[in-house]
Amino acid sequence: MKPLTELDLRMALKDGEATTYAVPEGTIVTPSAAEYLRQQRVELVFKKTETLMSQTPNDHYGRLRAPEAASGPTSRPGQAPTTEKPAPKWDFADPAARGSAAEGEKPKELFFGPDGGAFDHKPEALTHLKGRQLVHKDHPVIIWRGKLDSLAARLVEAQVCGHQLGNQAYVDDLEEILGFVRRLMACELRGKEVEDFHLLGLDAAALRERSHDPVKFFGRRHMLVSYKMGPLCVALNSCRALTREVELSAAAAFKDVAGQSSRDDVIRALNRLSSLFYIMMFKYLPPDFDPEWSGI
Repeated sequence: MKPLTELDLRMALKDGEATTYAVPEGTIVTPSAAEYLRQQRVELVFKKTETLMSQTPNDHYGRLRAPEAASGPTSRPGQAPTTEKPAPKWDFADPAARGSAAEGEKPKELFFGPDGGAFDHKPEALTHLKGRQLVHKDHPVIIWRGKLDSLAARLVEAQVCGHQLGNQAYVDDLEEILGFVRRLMACELRGKEVEDFHLLGLDAAALRERSHDPVKFFGRRHMLVSYKMGPLCVALNSCRALTREVELSAAAAFKDVAGQSSRDDVIRALNRLSSLFYIMMFKYLPPDFDPEWSGI
């Protein structure tokens, strides 16, 4: 059975006279269709197919009851009379009419929902994906954006820690990284590729090399995290772990139907960023601290 969409309703109810709309039992109603019915105060009635077929042509499929004509102000049952000008009627049978308005009214830009329906305003249950395209708030890309935002928040918390301890170099390093995280968000939102980058003077290849061979570059083996490292390194490790979560979220968000990644640039940038936090931990270890070997 074909689901009931907002487009179906807008085309069927464009004269604005119906107060009830009948559909066969078992009809699936899309979220944007349900929202449109709520906005128009139209009651959805589920009826057996035989009942629908026995109705007169004028009443079939949605015109079960219409308000009586009136010469003065109109109102719906239970409402006080109003003289407000009715909202523009959108005729979706004609694509050129989308976004148009009645004479003298400002044209409206429409939002398009996950099922292809359109809205005059953004419902609370949906959010922006790109432009005026709306999706549910648990969409994988929206989840990824939320995790990236959490990483930015964690970076600021780490900066507060460094500032309280009087380590301005630490604060400045994190400020550069914070700018990079914000740039990742902007690239995704605008559909731009993450170009070659340097973080704290290191390119992507150098970041990978140093994180894989700390003995060569820092004279220390891979280490286990401990509270004895102090607040600066513990905060960096939290950023590192959260960055790995953001990377995994990106892998899920930017996977096409064939399982291939559509944003290798974003995933690569996040992978190198987690490496950078690990490298920084060696930089900011307390001088008298001897970390325990991780066994790797």
